[in-house]
Amino acid sequence: MTQQQLITRSYTMRFLTPAFLGDAVRAGAWRMPPFKAALRQWWRIAVASQFQYDCLKMREAEGQLFGHAWLENDRDESGKCVSARRSQVRMRLDRWVPGRLDQAPEIGRIERAGGKPASAALYLGYGPIETESTLKSKPAIKAGEERTLKLAFPEADGIEAALALMNRFGTVGGRCRNGWGSFELAGELTPTSTPLVEWRDAMKRDWVHGIGQDQKGALIWESMSAKDWEAVMLLLARLRADLRRNVSDRLLLAYPDTKASMPGWRGTDRVPHSLRFKVRRRGEGYVGAIFHAPCRPSDALWSRLSPEKQQQLPEVFQEAHDFLDSRDELTRCNEVKP
Repeated sequence: MTQQQLITRSYTMRFLTPAFLGDAVRAGAWRMPPFKAALRQWWRIAVASQFQYDCLKMREAEGQLFGHAWLENDRDESGKCVSARRSQVRMRLDRWVPGRLDQAPEIGRIERAGGKPASAALYLGYGPIETESTLKSKPAIKAGEERTLKLAFPEADGIEAALALMNRFGTVGGRCRNGWGSFELAGELTPTSTPLVEWRDAMKRDWVHGIGQDQKGALIWESMSAKDWEAVMLLLARLRADLRRNVSDRLLLAYPDTKASMPGWRGTDRVPHSLRFKVRRRGEGYVGAIFHAPCRPSDALWSRLSPEKQQQLPEVFQEAHDFLDSRDELTRCNEVKP
C-alpha cells in the first residue's frame, strides 16, 4: 500500500467527561495506545457482518490491517510468507502530555441499598477513584481537554465507519463503560449506519459484534439534555444503581460484586457490563446514552455457569431493557447516522 493510496483525516478529540488513562507509572496522560485499542474494537464491530461473524477471518484481516506478529499464513505481495506485518493505520496525537485533574470530581450523591447515600463519582469510578475526594493515581484528564488526532489509513477497510462509531459510542480509560472517558471527534466523519444485531442471537457469542436491537428498535436510550456533564453522570449513576435493584440477578449483568458471588465463578473472574454508558454533547448541553452491546460471558466462565443461570441470563437483560424503557428520563434513540 503506497502513501498516495492512504486517506488522511484530522480531528479535534475532546473529552466530555474526565478520563483515567494510565501511563507507565499509572499517571493520567494523553497517550496513543488507548485510542488505537478503541479504533480496533469499533473496527471489529463495523466489519463483523462482512465476515459473517467469522472470528478467524476477522483476525486475519485485522492483523493485515493493524499489524501483527502472530498470523501463521500471512503472505506479502510477492507470495512470500511473513511472520510479522507493520500496521497500515497510522495514528498520532499532536502532543503526549499529562492530565490536569488532581482530585476526584464531585458530581453529587446517590442512594444506595438501604437508603445510604454515596458519592456518585466513586460509585461509577471505583478503582481509578479511590475515595470521595482522591484519585488512585494522579493526575487524570479533565473534561474539556482536547488534542489533535491525525490518521492515515487504506481506503475501503472499515476505518471511516469505525471512527464514526467511536464518535457516537466510544469511551476510553478506566471505568469507561460507566461513562468516564467519553469523548467526541470534531472533523470529517462519514455517515455510517449503526451495526444492529438481534440481541438474543448476539448473546450466543462471547464477543461484541454489534449494538443490540429488539422488536421496538435499537437498544439505545438517551436522556434529556442537561447543562453540564456532571448532571448527566449523576443521572447515569442513579440509573445504574436503580437498574441493579430491579433485575432478578444482578450478578448476571456484571461480575464480580462486592456483596455476593456466583456459584462456579471466582472473585477474580470478570464479566464486563454489556450495558454501556456514554456522555454526548447536544447543542449547548449534554445528554447521556445507554446502549446494549450484547454478548455472553467467555467460554471458560460460561462452562462453569449452571444450566439454570445460562437460561436466566437473557431474561435478566430483558428485565433491564424493560426497566430502561419504563424510565421517564430516557427515550429510545433509534439513530443510524452520526
